[in-house]
Amino acid sequence: SDSSSSSSDESPARSVQSTAVPAPASQLLPSLEKDEPRKSFGIKVQNLPVRSTDTSLKDGLFHEFKKYGKVTSVQIHGASEERYGLVFFRQQEDQEKALNASKGKLFFGMQIEVTAWIGPETESENEFRPLDERIDEFHPKATRTLFIGNLEKTTTYHDLRNIFQRFGGIVDIDIKKVNGVPQYSFLQYCDIASVCKAIKKMDGEYLGNNRLKLGFGKSMPTNCVWLDGLSTNVTDQYLTRHFCRYGPVVKVVFDRLKGMALV
Repeated sequence: SDSSSSSSDESPARSVQSTAVPAPASQLLPSLEKDEPRKSFGIKVQNLPVRSTDTSLKDGLFHEFKKYGKVTSVQIHGASEERYGLVFFRQQEDQEKALNASKGKLFFGMQIEVTAWIGPETESENEFRPLDERIDEFHPKATRTLFIGNLEKTTTYHDLRNIFQRFGGIVDIDIKKVNGVPQYSFLQYCDIASVCKAIKKMDGEYLGNNRLKLGFGKSMPTNCVWLDGLSTNVTDQYLTRHFCRYGPVVKVVFDRLKGMALV
């Protein structure tokens, strides 16, 4: 099992205690109080070359526009002269840079017409997504640990718990500090799906004045075993007896409501 890089014999509250007064979550992220779909920042590219295949257009558009910022997906819609491309960016400023730089732009020998796309970034069968944007449980770097970078210096354990607990059960939060100032954090969830949901929703969003940088945290060696699917009649003593054959059991933390335990 993976864990954050905090030591297991240190409680999360002690390992990340801060003297700063936590700001209410509503002040930190006012636009995310409701679980609304993530806003998209896309451009529509028209007047595409008729003879080019959809695959070559998707690849070409990705490489043409990734210079302006992080591209989350490229889609091709329509056919023949009516065919157009949609390029979605992670940040609004990247969308604006692409729009400003695209006046009179030539693409595969054609002068393309680029306008802002007003609409959601829905999944399409005819799309290209960079590997880093395919955030799911099968991602090659997927772990149960969420990396949270670019923290504000006043960020506390309670701030992070209040913001990220809606994506799943939190096992541990470890804030890494330099000279007492928070720099980044490792937040461990009960499952990988929760990490994926957090990254999709919160990467690039503001925490105070800073944009959060989220990703999968590296799996770290741990002396804890995480268990799920336990019945309510299982006892701490039973788990201790069962696992002591592999070595001394120091502690068992059992959440009977969720059927989860750490040994």
